Amino acid sequence: MNSRSLSILRFIALALCIEIPLILSYFWMTGDFSVPRFNVWPISEWLINYQAGFIRRGLLGEILLRIYGPSGLIRPLYIAMFFSYVIYTATFILVYLKSGIRNGNVLLVAILIQGGIFHMGMTSDFYTRKENIFLIFFAIQCLLYLQIKSAPISFQKYWLGIYLASLFIVTPSLVLVHEAYIFLSFPISALLLWILALERPQDRYLRLAVGLLFCETLIIFLICSVFHGDIAMSQLIWDSLSLTDRLQLSPAAPYSTFGAIGSLGWGFNQHLSTLYGVVSSGGIFIWIFFAFGNALVLSYIYIAIDPPKINGSPSQYLHWICIGFLVLTPMFLVGSDWGRWIASISNQLILLMFVLRQSDLFFKPDMNPLPIQLSLFKRFISRTFLFWLCVAYGLIFKMPECCADLRTVFAPYMTYFSF
Repeated sequence: MNSRSLSILRFIALALCIEIPLILSYFWMTGDFSVPRFNVWPISEWLINYQAGFIRRGLLGEILLRIYGPSGLIRPLYIAMFFSYVIYTATFILVYLKSGIRNGNVLLVAILIQGGIFHMGMTSDFYTRKENIFLIFFAIQCLLYLQIKSAPISFQKYWLGIYLASLFIVTPSLVLVHEAYIFLSFPISALLLWILALERPQDRYLRLAVGLLFCETLIIFLICSVFHGDIAMSQLIWDSLSLTDRLQLSPAAPYSTFGAIGSLGWGFNQHLSTLYGVVSSGGIFIWIFFAFGNALVLSYIYIAIDPPKINGSPSQYLHWICIGFLVLTPMFLVGSDWGRWIASISNQLILLMFVLRQSDLFFKPDMNPLPIQLSLFKRFISRTFLFWLCVAYGLIFKMPECCADLRTVFAPYMTYFSF
């Protein structure tokens, strides 16, 4: 098969892997179905508000209540979820296009990775969680970074100002959306700002901005920790929802607090018990499998991007990707939804790999290289075989958000044919 035919087939595969999930997501989220469009626990988490006073995680729920309260919130929430998926898909592809990579195989496996764009739309998982907003914001940061790098010198200060303003305004708002933002996405946002500061030593205020941003985020996080919530507040929040919404979430007991709203009163011991359940249930082995599989996909992307050797030394590229991974690992202590955390880390690392392709650090030697040489893969396994292995992994399996079970780890294609 000649290169032109391969390019056409690759384009068709990319189009199908993007369009089919988008179409399924549209009809599922906007259709007239009697069942909840996604798990009632995350639905209830979106509906936490300030009707019982200031409380963690209440910002978006309060906004929804102010706009749609009397007529119910769940229907508008479904539509908002679909548009959040569209926005993330669009920003993800834009980051890829502006990165200058131009490798269809890289984009295909990045879309097919477990917890990525393909599986989001096919299962209505991951993008219906609050961390999808965090992914959108990080993708926007990547676009602003790339715009700063590519803009004429006379306009760089302008884009730099927009970048910093968005960080200092949006970051505290996202902590109010969910206080776990400080673990789920803030570290890699701060890392990208630090990389920009290293690339622009003449702009000393950028290093100061990293410290100020950390202080601002930490203060808002501590405030949210103080206003943790209790059982009485969760009941008041539940009562503030329309009866229609409460019946959809908890038809058997619509007058008793339920789901994520009810969990606002949980203590530290209950949090630890969820982490213990990851190990005691045996789900840890399933998470190890998906962590290894996603790591394999990330390794393929790294090998395909093929960072250069500089005077015989490896590029700093891998060094900063590993730092990005390390600063995000504390999120596994947030809760037992390890599928969500694996998906979040994987998506953010892919965006970081794309954006660092245009970084000055990509072309600088690493004087203290890590003892990790992913290029050794090429000695034992061909890049083509590794590509098809990543594609098979993406199409055969389906990583659950939480509560791992062997019966739920395969893609449910038969479900679509039964509609």
